[in-house]
Amino acid sequence: MTETTLRYDAPASAWTEALPLGNGRIGAMVFGGVAVERLQLNDDTCWSGSPRSRSAPDGPAALAAARGALEREDVREAGRQVQRLQGGFGQAYQPLVDLWIEQAAPAGLDGYSRWLHLDEGVAGHSWTSGTQEAFVSHPASVLVLHRTWSAGSGDVRVSTTSAHPLDEPVGGDARWSATLRMPSDSPPDYVPRARVLRDRTRGASVTAAVALAVRTDGTVDAGPDGLRLRDATWATLVVATATDYAGATAPLHGDASRLRAAATATADAAASRGFSTLRAEHVADHAGLVDRVALDLGASTASGLPTDERLRRHAAGHPDPGLAALAFHYGRYLMVAGSRRGTLPLTLQGIWNDAVQPPWSCSYTVNINTQMNYWPALSTNLAECHEPLVRWIGELATAGTRTATELYGLRGWTAHHNSDAWAFTEPVGDGTSDPSWSFWPFGGVWLTRHLVDHHDFTGEPPDLAVLLGAARFVLDWLVELPDGTLGTRPSTSPENTFVAPDGLPAALTTSTTADLAMARDLLENVVRLGGPSDLVAEASAALDRLPVERVDRDGRVAEWRDDVPEAEPAHRHQSHLFRVHPGTSIDPDQAPDLARGALGTLDARGPESTGWSLAWRLNLRARLRDPAGAATMIDAFLRPVGPGHHGGGVYPNLFCAHPPFQIDGNFGFTAGVAELLLQSHAVTDGLREVHLLPTLPASWPSGSVRGLRARGGLTVDLTWDRHVLTTARLVADQDVSVLVRHGAARDRTDLCAGQAWSLTP
Repeated sequence: MTETTLRYDAPASAWTEALPLGNGRIGAMVFGGVAVERLQLNDDTCWSGSPRSRSAPDGPAALAAARGALEREDVREAGRQVQRLQGGFGQAYQPLVDLWIEQAAPAGLDGYSRWLHLDEGVAGHSWTSGTQEAFVSHPASVLVLHRTWSAGSGDVRVSTTSAHPLDEPVGGDARWSATLRMPSDSPPDYVPRARVLRDRTRGASVTAAVALAVRTDGTVDAGPDGLRLRDATWATLVVATATDYAGATAPLHGDASRLRAAATATADAAASRGFSTLRAEHVADHAGLVDRVALDLGASTASGLPTDERLRRHAAGHPDPGLAALAFHYGRYLMVAGSRRGTLPLTLQGIWNDAVQPPWSCSYTVNINTQMNYWPALSTNLAECHEPLVRWIGELATAGTRTATELYGLRGWTAHHNSDAWAFTEPVGDGTSDPSWSFWPFGGVWLTRHLVDHHDFTGEPPDLAVLLGAARFVLDWLVELPDGTLGTRPSTSPENTFVAPDGLPAALTTSTTADLAMARDLLENVVRLGGPSDLVAEASAALDRLPVERVDRDGRVAEWRDDVPEAEPAHRHQSHLFRVHPGTSIDPDQAPDLARGALGTLDARGPESTGWSLAWRLNLRARLRDPAGAATMIDAFLRPVGPGHHGGGVYPNLFCAHPPFQIDGNFGFTAGVAELLLQSHAVTDGLREVHLLPTLPASWPSGSVRGLRARGGLTVDLTWDRHVLTTARLVADQDVSVLVRHGAARDRTDLCAGQAWSLTP
């Protein structure tokens, strides 16, 4: 049974109970109310701020001073010098409007049901006297809501509110529209005394327009305060948005009239086509992506229960493999709803946010979170949805070239741990922030892994200019150490700290394992994929002098160059395991000692963490072929979380709880499930290895999966029973030779484009 429906027996009472819809650009959270319905809307181009750049004028001198302090082992002075490199803060993803529908409704909720069909991308609810369906159409670029109710239920009022001032709301002829401007600055909520600024000057921030059009069997009164429907039994509402955002560096024109006209035209064009046509077109488009993959983990007696009840039952110890399958499909659904060609990449919350100053600005955190958002895109057959990230990395490289030159005096390009729609690449912090999280110049290095993976999965050529630019930065960042090796200085392990000799936490050091692992990964890929001969030679020479990971005295992969006390032994980040995952070089076959050390690291971190870290650890344990440990991570991730909970898990709508909500864990979970069933990262004797069922949990004795992707351009279908592979089918979309691994067998398979290979052990 394929689990593709979220079910509930009551309307949402909190944002993390509402159901998400999207087309990559417009996001909507549907609460499912009867008397009062709320849809909270976003547009993925609505951000605070505008294009800008600022680098510290004395950056090279500060870098040299920080390096000198670390040579003297003066971590406090190094911290002061690194703070000289800090710029301001990035900008925040913004809410757009809330759409409200109010009508008289029967007392109580007899017969009430609420759902989200992941296979259709349609959210709905029904009650004794009415129904509602809603979706966000990618083909029509609009939100569509269709509502029916019994005759005599009274008038229906439709209104719009916003956290931003609505400018010149206008209603008439079954339409309503307004414009609004985003804040010119929305600093993170953790910055002391931070204030949201609103500069009304044209072009100082994004200008947006919202337009509503309605079709009904009744009459419509329209005015500035909204729409009122009289003597009606149904209505179709269509909502369109438009903004003047045109890219990270493009000026904002601020022409509200032009945007209002564009949104109104889009809404009118869609409304004229009718609900049934719009729905059929939307479902066909949505299903064309979602239906490529289906996971069945067996029939579940709980499949018809409300999803929040299933979470509680699962936490109480009632096995429910179907719940894991549902969460897997949910991650793919969120990818299709949140990331389509031409849109911005998914933020910390995807395209769904209701706060002007959301947690961590709801922006791009590129020391794990943005990358995790896209881990399942390629392996679960959604390469088109990966395009926004690949394109944005190119924009980031352009901005980061200036940062590398002006801030550090180095070749290539860099990005630090935070970015936004304006391709912010400088270190954040305003000169006062802790380097453990504010200083990390390898964000771009990690992001290049996505360019390599996109090439390996699809065969499409990577953007070598971006890849080589990141490599040039790494080569210039490396310093020669007294023992003749190359290292990084200053260096941090993202957001983690050790105990310095003065007894206090410190972050800055020389050559963290994470830095060296990512540098090695990038330079090895430059050598493999090619480039100018002088650069390839430079990369090869550097690789010969880069230390590899080591196992410390406790049997763990060491995070730091020296064996220093850990300030947070259970820390949520495990960046020093990068070459296990998302890198491809450490597993039980390629590096057994380091693989055992990686398991030791995970065991020492413990079973508890943030939701996204649990998902990260699921992927790591999958690569390390630890099915029992992976099952523990699955159970921990699917733990129900309420508003006051402080541990990781999921909210009633299955959104990942850090807490608060961060969507990266949803995508990490989906990627991790795929890794349990299929891996293709290893190369043996020059051949790509396609490993079938490498880390199958004991709790999934029987099942099937259709449509997963392997590197080399392969689509893979699998079935298994009593933990044994029963059938496998591989279809190639390019000429490829691989080793198919199942159990102890390794079969060489040579396929031409379009050719299929089947196995029945």
